[in-house]
Formats: sequence, structure tokens, C-alpha cells
Amino acid sequence: MLIYAKLMVNNNKIYLLFTKRIASLVINPLADSLRNSVADSVRNSVADSIVSSRISSASNLRSELYVVRIHFMSKKTVFPKVMCTQHPDSASKYIATQEEPGEAIEAAQIFGCDEYMPDYEGKATPYHQNVQIVSKFIEETDLIPGKDIFITPRAPSAVQENRFRQLMVMMSIAEANYNALEYSDVQAINEFVHPMTDSVREIIGAQQHMVDVSELAKKEFGFSMEVPRIIPLIEDAPALLHAKELAENTILAWKGHFGTVPEKFRVFLGKSDSALSFGHIASTLSCKYAINGICELNSELDTQTGIIFGAGTLPFRGHLDLKNAENFFREYRGVGTITLQSALRYSHKKGDAESLVKLAKARLPETPELFSVEEKEEIINLIGIFGASYSRIIRQLAPTINRVADLLPQQRDRLMHKGTGGYSRSAPDISGLVKLCRTDIGKKLEASMPAEDLQLPRAIKFTGALYSIGLPPEFIGTGRALEDAREKLGEVACENLLTKYFPSLAGDLNFASGYLDLNVASRFLSRECLKEVRKDLDILHEVFDLETSPEPSYRILVEMMQPDLLQAGSKGNCMDEEVSQLVCSTLTKMGKIRKALG
Repeated sequence: MLIYAKLMVNNNKIYLLFTKRIASLVINPLADSLRNSVADSVRNSVADSIVSSRISSASNLRSELYVVRIHFMSKKTVFPKVMCTQHPDSASKYIATQEEPGEAIEAAQIFGCDEYMPDYEGKATPYHQNVQIVSKFIEETDLIPGKDIFITPRAPSAVQENRFRQLMVMMSIAEANYNALEYSDVQAINEFVHPMTDSVREIIGAQQHMVDVSELAKKEFGFSMEVPRIIPLIEDAPALLHAKELAENTILAWKGHFGTVPEKFRVFLGKSDSALSFGHIASTLSCKYAINGICELNSELDTQTGIIFGAGTLPFRGHLDLKNAENFFREYRGVGTITLQSALRYSHKKGDAESLVKLAKARLPETPELFSVEEKEEIINLIGIFGASYSRIIRQLAPTINRVADLLPQQRDRLMHKGTGGYSRSAPDISGLVKLCRTDIGKKLEASMPAEDLQLPRAIKFTGALYSIGLPPEFIGTGRALEDAREKLGEVACENLLTKYFPSLAGDLNFASGYLDLNVASRFLSRECLKEVRKDLDILHEVFDLETSPEPSYRILVEMMQPDLLQAGSKGNCMDEEVSQLVCSTLTKMGKIRKALG
């Protein structure tokens, strides 16, 4: 067999260029073989980075050229595979802050997680919880924090909350490490998550504060610790499209500010909040675009990057459960760490969470899917089209969503500020996304955005509210956007969407159709809004052959939802206590049937 290869020398690194067909036949099996046989001595033995090119021929066939970089390093970094979190998405269990240190032990010993995230973002978590968790592992188990189980707090954002809260959490990290180092020579906390990250300046600023706290701890406690590394959490679609640039520029700025490059650097990608702002399809595509970009960095930088992917059990929030596990792992190839949220642990069948953890430990990370330049452009335009179609409806539904969200149970102790539903989410800046889209698509996206901030609830209650009125958010704008994409981008782009970019979409919609009841939803929709949602569903039924058949018990409960029940609260009056209890009970029962609050 004749294999065409072109050798190039760039910064003393050897690159081999192969056609896509040859790469799939030769390089990918070779990469897998190398990873399996020399995992302890070779890191990133074959890391794929796309160099897009068109090969013109009489038949106009296109073949992609792949750049393959052989990158040898002394030791492979192994990141944790499953992060247990404190997300309040369980429909069946309320967990007080006092119970959370015990929950951390449970996460490791019962569910088999190798990472736990104490959560301070918008949450009334005691500052000493980090110390409690570390001490509890030391005193009650044989597990060594920082070695057998990783403790990775999510600190508050100094921009969204305040610098004081962030610094207090950092001080608790230092105290926890002080306690751990008295017990062993292993540092308990080596990383912390920074939520709602928008800029490199924000990341470097928070990391500098962690350095300052470490120096203060050395002065006051007389001990030295390795400064915990920041993990930026990227949570909206426009930011996800720039995740690669954000990570790369952060590492470069790190070198300039601290005088060294981090050996390893993880990025946390959030599915839920990007879905809340731009819809299910746009969110999924944005996440996959970000995964693609960050995986490319492993072949371009000396820092090894890892990806944490935050996903809930319902499709809108990621569709991570045991039944959908194979689809999930195929869809998000390249992810190294997944989140195990409360719904899967407490609201699903006993044993499901443990089985998923075992599967994740065996599978992650999988070889990432890489996109060509042309495919990336197509994905961005699809994001713009689906995001616009979704946003037009959501801005009309916002008042109803907020009223229902207020009645959903609070399953963790949260800070109550910044609007309805507690720590709410604001509309993201879409200017960067608009510029990336084709002009006509960008203009339509810009026009779809609300004139003012909607102050929607957080993603869990947002999702729960829409499911509770019989309108799962996975459907909103999807049908019309599919039709629009076919018209603007062509049939091939739609085919790519359904077979390459988002092959699990049909399964997601079929799942959500079990909770769809348009008769009930129509009570909460304006005439114009109902017309557009009907069109969405008509198109989706035709394309995917959906079967809308809610189970009888769920149908009975959702039928009880009436706009009149929500009106008292919207006018500043107190809802009758008995009515309030009835509505709350109904909402909770629906959550238990779908195995997630939202």
C-alpha cells in the first residue's frame, strides 16, 4: 500500500501528514496501541490536531489532512474520572450543609467517586466545610485526601458575589491542607473551581489571590503548600466557543505572571447554563466545540489539559445516566472527568450510580472527535440558528418559568439573592458569537435576544419548571431551527447535525417526549407562542417520528397545573398555604417520576 506522507520540521518537532482515510486506517489504531502499551512512559503518544485542507479533484471529493504530533513525556498525568457534586437536582432528598461532609465519605466509599466538590457558589456552605471533609476522611477512613480521593472546592466568583467570600474559601483550603499535612505528606486540596469565568484576567487574578493566601498561611501557620491551581468553569455558549483561546491565553499569561507554566491544567465545561441561555442543541454543539478545541491544545502545548464536563440526568442538562451512558460517552469524546450529581445518586434506581462510576473509570477519557475548519464554521452557524429560535420563545415564557421555579423545593441551602429562584443567571454577552456567525444568521440571533436582562432562575429550577408545565425545553425552537438551518445552510448541514455533530438528538427528544403535554402547556402560552411551539413539534414529529405518550401517573399530575394557581404569588399576595402545599407536592411528585428535579 502506497502511503503519502509529507514531513515538516517546525520548532524541532516532527509532524506527519496523512489523508483522513489513511489516518483512520493506520494512525488511529497505532495511537490506541501506543497508549495501551506504553502508558506509563509515554504521554499523548499520538495527539491529533487538524490541519484542514481541500483536495480538489474532478469529482470534487474532499479529503481532510490530519497533523499528528508524536509527543513524548516522562509520565502520564491521570486526572480523576468522576467528581461527586452538590447540585440540588434530586427530587427525592434534601441535604443540609451539616450532612455534606458525610456525603463526601459516601461519595468515595459507596459510589466509588475519586473526586468531591464542596460547593460555595451561591450556596450557604460553611467556610470550614473543606476542613470538615478532609478531617472526616483522615479520622474515619483509610483513604488519604489528595491521593485516594481528591477534594476540589468550587469557590465563589469575586465578580458575581464578592471578593471576601472567595478569600474566605481560599483560607479554608489552606487550613484543610495544614491539617492534612500534619497527618501525612500528601496535600489534600490541589485545585479549586472558579465559576462563571469570562476572562484570562479573572483567572489570573483569582490564582494570584490563592498565592497570596498561601503566603499568608506560611507566615501564620509556618507551613508550605503547593499553591492549588485554578480550574476555570465556562458556562455559556459564546464563552465555550472561545474555550481553547481562553485556556491557551491563560497558560501563556500564567507564564508571564508567575514565571512558570503549569504542568497540568483542567477546564470545567458546563452544559446546563449554556442550555438555559441558548437551548439544548446550541448548548450541545458549543460544548463539543469547546472539547474539540481544548483537546487540540494537548498537541500544541507542553501543559497537559484535562476536561471536566458538568452534566445532569435530563437531556437538557446533559443526559448523563446509566441508561444513556453509551450515547453520552460517544457524544462527548475527549472528556476526562464527569460529574455525578444528586439526582443520579438519590433519585435513580439503587446501583445505577455505582455502575455508571465503574463504567466511567473504565472508559474515560476516550479519543476525542476533531473537526475541520469548515465543520467548525458550520457548527457555529448552526449554534446561531438554533440559539435564535430558542431565545425568541424563552423571553416570552420567562414570567411563567420564574413563578413555577419559585414553587419547586429547595434541595440544598442556597444564598437567596439576585432575583427569583435564588442565585439567578443573567443573559450572556453574545457579541462575540454574532461576529463568528454568517452575517444574516448573526443579525437574526442578535434580534432574538431580549432587550433587557430576564433574570431567569438557575438551570435546575429552570428545567424543572418547563417540564412541570408539560413543555420540556429540549423542544423549544428546535423544529423551526431545523427548518431554518435546511433553508440557510442546506441539506448536507442538517445531515451533518443529525449524524456527526449531534447523533444523540433523536434519543434525547424521544426521552423528553414522555413528559410532553401540549394541552397543559398551552394554558401557559400566549397565542403567538403556542403557534410557534406547535410548529416546532410538527416538524420534529415528521423528522424523528416521535411518540408522545406520558405515563399515566405523570399525565394526571401535570394535568393539575393551572395558571390560576400561580397568579396569587405573581401579584405580591401570599398564596393560600393549602394551595401552595398542593402545588409543591405535585411538582415534587413529577420530579420523582422523571428521576430529577430539573
